[in-house]
Amino acid sequence: MSAVASVFAIAFAASTPAHAQEPESAPEEQEAPQPADDNIETYPRAFFDRFFPQTALDLLQRTPGFAIESGAELRGFAGGAGNVLIDGERPTIKTEGLEGFLRRIPADAVERIEVTRGAQRAGETAGQSIVANVIRKPQTVAGTWSGELERNAEGLTYPRGELSVTAPLGEWTTTTRINAFWEQFVFTDFDRLTFDGAGDLQVFEQETLPSTLRDAFIATEAKRLVGVGTLTLNGRFGNSRFYQETGRDGFFGRLPDGMPDRRTDIRFDSEFWTGEFSADWTGRVADKWVLKVLGLGSLTESVQESRNVVEEPVGELATISRFRADRLPLEVLSRGTIGKLEGSFRPEFGVEVAYNRLDSSIALEFEDETGVTPIDLPASDVTVEELRGEAFTNITWIAAPDWTIEAGLAIETSRITVAGDAEGENTFTFLKPSFAITHQLSKAIQLRAAVRRTVGQLDFNDFAASTNLEDDRVIGGNPDLGPDQTTRASFTADFRAPSGAALNVEAFHEWREDVLEQVILPSGVGGLANAGSARVWGMDVEGALPLRAVLPGGLLEVTAEFRDSSFDDPITGETRNINGLQNPNIDIDFRQDFTAERFAYGIRYEPRIEFATFFIDEAIEEARGDRWTAFIETTRFFGLKMNLEVRNIGGQIFPRDRLLFTPDRSGSLTGSEILDRRRGEFVKFTITDQF
Repeated sequence: MSAVASVFAIAFAASTPAHAQEPESAPEEQEAPQPADDNIETYPRAFFDRFFPQTALDLLQRTPGFAIESGAELRGFAGGAGNVLIDGERPTIKTEGLEGFLRRIPADAVERIEVTRGAQRAGETAGQSIVANVIRKPQTVAGTWSGELERNAEGLTYPRGELSVTAPLGEWTTTTRINAFWEQFVFTDFDRLTFDGAGDLQVFEQETLPSTLRDAFIATEAKRLVGVGTLTLNGRFGNSRFYQETGRDGFFGRLPDGMPDRRTDIRFDSEFWTGEFSADWTGRVADKWVLKVLGLGSLTESVQESRNVVEEPVGELATISRFRADRLPLEVLSRGTIGKLEGSFRPEFGVEVAYNRLDSSIALEFEDETGVTPIDLPASDVTVEELRGEAFTNITWIAAPDWTIEAGLAIETSRITVAGDAEGENTFTFLKPSFAITHQLSKAIQLRAAVRRTVGQLDFNDFAASTNLEDDRVIGGNPDLGPDQTTRASFTADFRAPSGAALNVEAFHEWREDVLEQVILPSGVGGLANAGSARVWGMDVEGALPLRAVLPGGLLEVTAEFRDSSFDDPITGETRNINGLQNPNIDIDFRQDFTAERFAYGIRYEPRIEFATFFIDEAIEEARGDRWTAFIETTRFFGLKMNLEVRNIGGQIFPRDRLLFTPDRSGSLTGSEILDRRRGEFVKFTITDQF
């Protein structure tokens, strides 16, 4: 796990004396700016000119040694905060996500990026060792647009477009983003082989799997002074549709040869409309004290439909299965905080109240020559409601110029009720303490140790039944679900060199309780439940290494996550990884900029990732194969930024092995399934500009 960190540590150590002997930077490559103090580095907008950035997201992606974290799926508004602030405040958004919000902001509307190491303020970004603050220019008119054409491996070309504008509107400063796209992904060379328990071939299926996604959204923010503070309104509205058409030609006990014995066509269609609106007011209400009050509401209407048609023999209709799910989730929350932003002792106090509701209706039916038969599913039509309240306090104490201590405590209480085909009511109370200590060992090195307890966010869809026609799997709903809890201990070392080299390494260990895993429910079918405790440990590495000494204009960036876990399986009694654990997750990104020539190129490599999923009577092992991406970029023509990118160079594999057991995974192996999937190359041409 430490190989990546070791390479960057050696390069970092070597970079400092070499930089001291260098003359002033070449015109095409600026040095990283010197920090105003040991904890804050300031990057003016001009620092990023050589990358031709178009949005605030581009700026942060090119900030040395910084990787965006969008936040975890935790209960509460601040509990899942990422590591980015806008004008010193966390964006009041949920459904759009942090990266979507950053795409709203044109790069020319940004004055500077401030990167803070260690705590400077309680609350908004608690638990983050590195935080970026995007400082915008006041009352600025700026905009950016992009147009894109992408060609998939099958030769189909489709468009995308995006427009973002920042402009004053009376006393308001507004930022609006409109985006729309349509894309299609196709698996090629897709074979599905099914074997019995003895390993003999039962069915060989040749499969096609085109998937299409289209999105159209508008999002806007408006800010103005109201009294002694700033009122900010945020809104987002849009539609998304995803559909997938699976075609299978099956050959019984033989390799493909002549006419297939069976034809299966599966159509999956999912569409939703969503809207979100929020308002928050932030102002100084007393000497060095700031009050923040916000309210947020979101509503989504979604429909999922699936249709499975089987012809056996081909040309003669045998069976049809149909599935439909209608879901209407609603969330409303309000939150108030008051905190001190200056001085060596900075407390924060707050309360939050939230209401969540899900109306879910699910239907499954089976048709053959005898007619249509409805299939009863446990908890098919349910309404889930949650009322939650939380009170909290956070304290940041700058004990000395090089020592900072953070402490926090929250108490949460909630009631979850389930009505309809399944009924239940549960009340939960959680204490969520946190503590961190940061030491600035030198101008270049910062150390941080932290421990924090968090409560996970429940997916209300798990309270209702669901089905997967592609894998012929039914999952029951569980009205007695509760959130999982995690206690995380971490140690972080952050290194910064004057040359611009940066390395951040975090080692952590997590103790998880009430882990959500698949068990046999009282209804007799499989479904999610709080299934026990688990441990997860690993290391996160983020590094940036300028290569000017050997390759002028060159920059190497690495983001790596290493994970391992231990969980006692409730079905088999054996120890295994938790569901869906991906390891390793590595992104190696190299680019070289020729500023005078207004040209750049780059290569990205993402190594293979493996993960496993466990159901009651099956275990699935999957992988995402190595992926290579390359691009060339220029602004030489018409003042436009043009980018040509090739993704999945040489193709990318997605192997999947599925093991089937009877009566469950503690029993005997009764069959297996091997999927050999491959996705071809995608070529994308993008034109962007600012105005």
